[in-house]
Amino acid sequence: MPYAALAIPIIVAIFAQVVKLSIDKIKGNLNLKSIWLSYGGMPSAHTAFAVSVTTVAGLWDGWDSPLFAVAAVFTLIIMRDAMTFRNFIGEQGKLLNHVIGRLPLGDQRKLPHFMERVGHAPQEVLAGAAFGFIITWLLSPLLF
Repeated sequence: MPYAALAIPIIVAIFAQVVKLSIDKIKGNLNLKSIWLSYGGMPSAHTAFAVSVTTVAGLWDGWDSPLFAVAAVFTLIIMRDAMTFRNFIGEQGKLLNHVIGRLPLGDQRKLPHFMERVGHAPQEVLAGAAFGFIITWLLSPLLF
């Protein structure tokens, strides 16, 4: 397959999102807006995608190649961001929603409701990493 190095990570990301939505449905938290407007959840689709790109780089160019090293660095940044920076944003959203909730009703209606679930728990990122690696490994025969 000529575009397998691009297609595999995209397939992994879509599949991870389907799994995440399925888990939300089982938990009774399914919201179709979650497809585009939600962050967080099990597994981390961003992490699955990034790990898939890194795995493709390792399989394609070698585990000791500069391409793999660059991909690995960016994957680690994405994983760290998912667990830390985005969680800070979620905490700020909670605080802002609390402050807005104390305003007069007329003023509350003028202001947006901020997302409170933005980041990932470490186990969601770890699950996304495992998911991305395993599915990429299973699809890797398409690369060669």
